[in-house]
Amino acid sequence: MRRGLLAGMVGLGVLAVVQVPAEPASAAITGTVQFTGHGYGHGRGMGQWGAYGYAVTGASHTDILGHFYGGTTLGNQGDAPITVGLSGQDGADLVVTSGRDFTAGGVPVPGGSAARLRALADGSFQVSVSGGCAAPGGAMSPAGNGRVAPNADPGNDLGGMISLCTATGTRQYRGELAVLWANNSQRTVNTVWMEQYLRGVVPRESPASWGDAGGGKGIEALKAQAVAARSYAWSENKTPYAKTCDTVTCQVYGGAGINGGSIEDRRTDAAIAGTAGVVLKKGTAVVRAEFSSSTGGYSAGGNFPSVVDLGDGVSSPYHNWTQPISATTIATAFGVGELVEVKVTKRNGLGADGGRVTAVQVVGTAKTVTTTGTDMRTKLGLRSDWFSVAGVSQSVPAAVQPVVHLASGNAVGAGAVGVPFGQSGDVPLSCDWNGDGVNSLGVFRKGTFFVTDDAAASTGVRAFLYGDSGDQPVCGDWDGNGTDTVGVYRNGMVFLRNSNTSGMADGRYPFGQAGDRIVAGDWNNDTYDTVAIWRNGKYHWTNSNLVATTDGTAALGDPSDAPVVGDWDGNGSDTFGVFRAGVFYLRNDTLSGVSELTVVFGDLGDKPMSGRWQAGGGGDVVGVARSY
Repeated sequence: MRRGLLAGMVGLGVLAVVQVPAEPASAAITGTVQFTGHGYGHGRGMGQWGAYGYAVTGASHTDILGHFYGGTTLGNQGDAPITVGLSGQDGADLVVTSGRDFTAGGVPVPGGSAARLRALADGSFQVSVSGGCAAPGGAMSPAGNGRVAPNADPGNDLGGMISLCTATGTRQYRGELAVLWANNSQRTVNTVWMEQYLRGVVPRESPASWGDAGGGKGIEALKAQAVAARSYAWSENKTPYAKTCDTVTCQVYGGAGINGGSIEDRRTDAAIAGTAGVVLKKGTAVVRAEFSSSTGGYSAGGNFPSVVDLGDGVSSPYHNWTQPISATTIATAFGVGELVEVKVTKRNGLGADGGRVTAVQVVGTAKTVTTTGTDMRTKLGLRSDWFSVAGVSQSVPAAVQPVVHLASGNAVGAGAVGVPFGQSGDVPLSCDWNGDGVNSLGVFRKGTFFVTDDAAASTGVRAFLYGDSGDQPVCGDWDGNGTDTVGVYRNGMVFLRNSNTSGMADGRYPFGQAGDRIVAGDWNNDTYDTVAIWRNGKYHWTNSNLVATTDGTAALGDPSDAPVVGDWDGNGSDTFGVFRAGVFYLRNDTLSGVSELTVVFGDLGDKPMSGRWQAGGGGDVVGVARSY
């Protein structure tokens, strides 16, 4: 086929790198132990660096959210106040000031003065008023409540907001502050409208400068962050006195300003306004949309399906890391005496090196402790639970690298070139992704396409989100411009896109039914590729990408065969074939009948491929994909 072929159904697989088990060392380890790993943080839900990587390569915030938060839908939650516990104030009086008149504990306070509010264990409150944050506090007197509020809405005027007096200056907050007695201590709470609260969260969680990256495409990562942060906050019920908190225990919140200077940003403000009220839901419930800095290339799962995160590899400084930890630190953290060995015994099977560590033994001279990768990350301060240790034993199964074997011709005894590409479980494709007249490889993996422009290349050079896990991928020149682009097939519905970027379908139509297999080709030599479906030993094709009608059918082979399509004779029209147990049976027309050309190539269990593997004309040549 001149412009592409798909084979197989999607399924998720991993490449596991096996280190040969070794006998534990008999002597204690001295010096440092070298950890290497991937990612930063727990890895659940959205990876912020991954969101950025996807955004600057063309993905929208809805693409990003759909990729990382599988099983959710977008909904709306109206703006309303949220309560935020200010953790740094635990156990302390609430000392505040403002450039405008305000009220503290029911007592009027003139602008420029400061008030001290105290909550007592019996539920009562005390207040004093002084000349400013630096002035000595006056005598405390009974107060009606623990609230502090401006007398008029200050809008965006930092000088008119309530300012928290701290040892290093002041911090400005929108809304109100209050002190109360809870959990055997004084607590301070900021009550603020959700959309205003997010203005203090999003630039703390994702760099606002991302909004300018990629010619402005990076704003989509900030929009994704805004939706995730809004969802996370609404789903929280952190304490009896505050819905959420202001640290990494919840999500980082800094208020509106520090020492009278704004810490909000126009770019994150725009991202928040551009997604106002949008939240992620499962059913009617807002979901706890967890996120972390870097997934390392594969999210960790949990409340959302684990997914490949190619965006993380675009620019994350934590995609790969090395971290030395002293043997003494490891031994002390787990109380094993002197350290003898760190032995990884189980991984989650997702991603490089076998994935995240789920079980590990710390062997010492005194005892052996079995723990989890998460516990090890916490106790040792590792960047993530996806790590390997120099010289350790790993009880993880080996995986076979998938390889596409490209034939030198459609003849018995044809030579072959093997090109390793992708991971086990990927769906392999062959298409002319850059319009140079030569097919090169790609794979579809759970809603993400990875493609390369060199027929001999083993690494994808571009990745983009399109379709969903479980879709059948297909590729072809839908608009006749000489470059193949992608499509997916889902339950009898075709979704085609005219560019190899993340985005919505440019054309969609029903054709066939659930359970059919899809292929693509130029059946009538009009320069446009269209689709065909394979069902029970028969092809059904259409010549239109606008209103699909069945323009022809052709019976060939057996229902258990695998379909394969190509321009076998180089006349400009694609025709049909089937693959069965290492043998291709090909026809040079779209009529029913027996094969006109038989090519022995491949083996039982291979998936058929076809393409023009070299420049210089001629017809399409067969190939096989193995170990996918």
